[in-house]
Amino acid sequence: MTVSDLKKYKDNLYSSLSRDLSEFEKNFLLISGGILAFSITFIKEIVSIDKANFLILLYISWGLIITAIGLMMITFLKSAGASDKLWSAVDNFIITNKLYKDEDVLETEQVDKVKKDINNIFYENKKHLKIIRYISVASFIAGVTFLAIYVSINLTNENNKSENKIENIDTTVPNEFSSNLKRIKYFKHD
Repeated sequence: MTVSDLKKYKDNLYSSLSRDLSEFEKNFLLISGGILAFSITFIKEIVSIDKANFLILLYISWGLIITAIGLMMITFLKSAGASDKLWSAVDNFIITNKLYKDEDVLETEQVDKVKKDINNIFYENKKHLKIIRYISVASFIAGVTFLAIYVSINLTNENNKSENKIENIDTTVPNEFSSNLKRIKYFKHD
């Protein structure tokens, strides 16, 4: 293995670490932001907050979704930090062993040592990132569940209020029109 090969190895690990999280994090943050926007639109346009029931469910859902977003941002920062550690480990190895030329050949013991050091950094950080992502996803799912319960309760209540308004309209018809209204209501069209 040459120094050039070692640098390529480092680049591959760096790319693997970055690519593994990058798309997932972007999509996750986009979906989470969309869910928060929906919940705000829901309380603004569909069920006003002053008429809503079980607001605690909404607040819990917001807290969980915001926690999920925060944790996902932490994974992004931790991923960048892990990548820096990989670069640093290889650079320190090259400087310590005075391997300044790309053509310099590493001895077998040197290759084993640097790969072991790099892989320890890589897999340790990847394990931590995985745990944080799982917690973030769990928080997101719990937040969406609380939001779904909140929305379903309040939509049901709004629907019931609308039905009661329709029933009240039918019962407030003056008596002289009631009999005609009943006939019109039950008249079948062919």
